[in-house]
Amino acid sequence: MLALGALFTACGAPAGESEGTGSDSGTASGATDTPTSGDPVGDCGNDVIEAGEACDGAELGGQQCADVNPAYTGGTLSCGASCTLDASGCALAPDSALVTLNELTSEAVLAGSFAGEGDAVELYNGGAQAADLSGWKLSDDPSFPDLKTYVFPAGSALGPGEFTVLIARDAMTMAGDLPFGLNDKTRETLTLADAGGVTVDSVTVDGYKAVISYCRLPDALGAWEQCEQTFGAKNQLAATACGNDEREDAEACDGADLAGQTCAGLGLGYSAGALACTLGCRFDARLCTTDSELVINELESTADAIEIYNGGAAAVDLSGFILTDDRVDESYDAAQDAAELVFAPGTSLAAKAYLVVQLGTGPGQHPFGLGASGDTVTLLKPGPLVIDQVSYGPDEAAVSYCRQPSGPGGAWTADCVPTLGGAN
Repeated sequence: MLALGALFTACGAPAGESEGTGSDSGTASGATDTPTSGDPVGDCGNDVIEAGEACDGAELGGQQCADVNPAYTGGTLSCGASCTLDASGCALAPDSALVTLNELTSEAVLAGSFAGEGDAVELYNGGAQAADLSGWKLSDDPSFPDLKTYVFPAGSALGPGEFTVLIARDAMTMAGDLPFGLNDKTRETLTLADAGGVTVDSVTVDGYKAVISYCRLPDALGAWEQCEQTFGAKNQLAATACGNDEREDAEACDGADLAGQTCAGLGLGYSAGALACTLGCRFDARLCTTDSELVINELESTADAIEIYNGGAAAVDLSGFILTDDRVDESYDAAQDAAELVFAPGTSLAAKAYLVVQLGTGPGQHPFGLGASGDTVTLLKPGPLVIDQVSYGPDEAAVSYCRQPSGPGGAWTADCVPTLGGAN
């Protein structure tokens, strides 16, 4: 068996280790990580799969256990709090190996055999059989270019319950394993493929979350979380991680800890409702309400039509109002919203009248689709100042999701008889 970087049993005892020192350069072999600071980042917890997310809530992107790792024979796949896939409910054949990416850091290793070394990636075999890793590939580029791909040498193996730790190669001394580093500020995707080129595992990680450690909990099976560094040993949730029900660092909230904040206290136009916290430790205002008489009144996710109703006694000038399905909070910037409808100057809605907004790119149409698995639609003024907002769940809007009766006092109801343009 060839030791790769450092090989450990499940209890953390080293079976071999790499020689040489590394540096926390973030890159290796002179390669430069492609900046992605302008890339959009998904809003984990809104039940919509977005940039950088493998899943979100009940939305798994159609994936099943076998899609996560070919070693799985069935079972139930779920989505973890970090919007990465959780395979702890998947079934593994008793005579198979299960090799996964298991932990990584985009900065220095702080303790253990590799203390002081640079970026590190840990693999773990959670199966019952040894795995022959000869010819397997690991890269931060899914096309596996030679200069950014680590190829496991012939004879490489990983026994059941064993870890292996690979260190980024130092650009000056060339000590280390990986010909690439992990950027500590932007998003990157690591891909592990077998000798036949079949993807065995992959993870998209915000490099900032991996400054200390980003790991699977539980090992090999679970979703990815911010962790304490435990390279070569069982993973451990970070004491200050989002999801521990205690606000820390830059978290606006964490679980039930809302810091005493309320819907009205957000200053976004809400007057009542139930404020919550997203899985990403940001305020979730989807159940907050306003006292507006101008409301979203009906929508459907098949043709993606949205109806607005003016329940007031006077016409409303909609000039400059915005209709969007992006997350709206204190950081919302209409200029950065790539898919929104901004109502043209002179747009008006008479008292007790309906306005149906169709999907499209023409005048008065909205350019965003409505997800069958759930979505949130908001009508607002720049500021942002929320006028009205509605969220629906999986399949609730397939036919029609509407207020009954029409208007601000109506209760949102699934499977309505479609009445777009008229009373519900």
